Amino acid sequence: MPALRMLTIADRETANKPGFRWLPSQMDCTGINTAAIAVLLSLVLAAVDASWVRAVDMPWIMYEDPILKKQSIEVAFPPELVDRWQQALARPEREMRRRAAVAIAEAVPKGVPGLDATIDPLCKLLSEPEQEQIVRLSVARALVALDARQTAPLLIEATRPDDLEMAEVVEPALARWLHSGMHDRWMDRLNGEIGLRRLHVLAIRGLAALAHKEALPRILELALNRHAPVAIRLEAADALGRMQDTGLLEPARKLSADRSGGATADRLVAVRMVAAHRGADAEKLLTEMAGDRQPSVQTIALGHLFRIDPSLIFPIIQETVGSQDANVRRWGAESLIASPSPEMLPILASMLDDRDPEIRRYVCDRLVDLAEKPALRESVVNEGRRILNAESWRGQEQATLLLVSLEDTTIVERLLELLDANRAEPSVAAAWGLCELAVPSTLEPVFRVLERKTAAYLAREPLQPGIADQSALLCQLLGALKYAPAEPVLRKYPPKTSGFDGVSRAAAIWALGHLHAGKPDAELARLLVGRVKDAFNEEAPEDWLVCRMSAISLGRMKAVQVIPELQKAGKAASLSTDLGYACAWAVWQLGGEEIPALPPVAELDNDWFLVPATEDD
Repeated sequence: MPALRMLTIADRETANKPGFRWLPSQMDCTGINTAAIAVLLSLVLAAVDASWVRAVDMPWIMYEDPILKKQSIEVAFPPELVDRWQQALARPEREMRRRAAVAIAEAVPKGVPGLDATIDPLCKLLSEPEQEQIVRLSVARALVALDARQTAPLLIEATRPDDLEMAEVVEPALARWLHSGMHDRWMDRLNGEIGLRRLHVLAIRGLAALAHKEALPRILELALNRHAPVAIRLEAADALGRMQDTGLLEPARKLSADRSGGATADRLVAVRMVAAHRGADAEKLLTEMAGDRQPSVQTIALGHLFRIDPSLIFPIIQETVGSQDANVRRWGAESLIASPSPEMLPILASMLDDRDPEIRRYVCDRLVDLAEKPALRESVVNEGRRILNAESWRGQEQATLLLVSLEDTTIVERLLELLDANRAEPSVAAAWGLCELAVPSTLEPVFRVLERKTAAYLAREPLQPGIADQSALLCQLLGALKYAPAEPVLRKYPPKTSGFDGVSRAAAIWALGHLHAGKPDAELARLLVGRVKDAFNEEAPEDWLVCRMSAISLGRMKAVQVIPELQKAGKAASLSTDLGYACAWAVWQLGGEEIPALPPVAELDNDWFLVPATEDD
């Protein structure tokens, strides 16, 4: 069963934001000049792949019953657009040429057809010896965006040795294409004095992409040179880690021996240069570096250990998952997930309470996956219950999502208790869980909670955060299971003057539709059709979600007398909107015409340079 995710409550934490971004305050940068900090940040981020996070959306049941279809969107582009860009490239004006080249580069990821026809005109411009630099750069970017590998010789010719701007455009593309045309120039640059640092970095990257072994001695020399700029040392270390899988343990060990703050750059070089090394000695060194005082070093070392064998992290798992740094804790979670066992599951399950929202969500999702293995399911469920019964709101929220995803109905009593939690996260998660599990024995206590909180709201008493979402979820449960005693309370929500927010009013209306399915109620029908009509009230427009659920409930309760009003509202809203489609669905349910087919929406993307004029212009 896929992992489930509620999106109704946003995490409100200020520390350890999602994405595992490094903050300067988290790094001990003593001894590293400020110009190198950005490089360190980018290198650490490159070692931490944010794509590991997966959260599957979990819509509420009222959004799935019924499912309203959406129109597909077909993007079209203006006719003759590429022809006009070609004409602009042939013009003598610098700005016409530049803007056409920029437009071509921007058009590639959008899928504008026929762009290959611009390659020859672009090459012609780049070949002109007196071409202005701003045009040359724009043309080069366009050719790279077009992935025009056949133009590599021309791009190389257009890149002068000291032209950093052009090198930044051309050289990464040549490295990606594994084109050796810059090999000699890269070697000359590598062996020469360090002038522009970025040019040296580009040379190292290019030679590493080509796996040019002859460059290794000089690259190692740069990595070990404490007088070289940190950015170049780290780039050299990264290249060594890609190109060399033996012979670097001893220099790495020497660099890593100094654990002081002033030697952070040395240790970063050391840990990066042994990325491809394997064997007991490499594992020992990496394990030592995984205990470094600097999280940036720890993170990279843990990543290397994980790629060798996730279980290599187990001897230091408590220190790893207990780190103050989210990036370090992430590797602890990854290792436990990659090599799961009933004995290690308690450590992983405890990370449902991790202070980083992305980590705890990820752990929740992966525990759902692990529970599919028969040997682990019982342990996963037991650990989820342990966390659910603990006192931390973070763990309560994630354990609810986990256990509900596993359809564990034994937790409903605990979920009923959590409806009165002080934080919105566990209280709303509990309401969602009760709604998903839909255990009939919970209906009466759920109704009592809704009744009490509705009365408190109307009496303007202080209420817990998240009350709107919680009330909406409880309404949906009572409606889905047709709990008739709830009707008097549910009827307090629909009036515009009730004071309740739109989402709880909409949920109550949806629930009333289920209670009266096939049994029209004239008074309720008048109230709901009024909500639909008020969608277009200019002075006091109604919430469109309320209008949508009102239309659905009118159709569900077979209030045939309101067909004309629904048809009128649907036409005004248009079938492409949720309200318009809901009105069409309701009319169909009431015996009227079937829902028309939804044609694709033709969306013209005309935000381009030199868009052809139309009659409307």
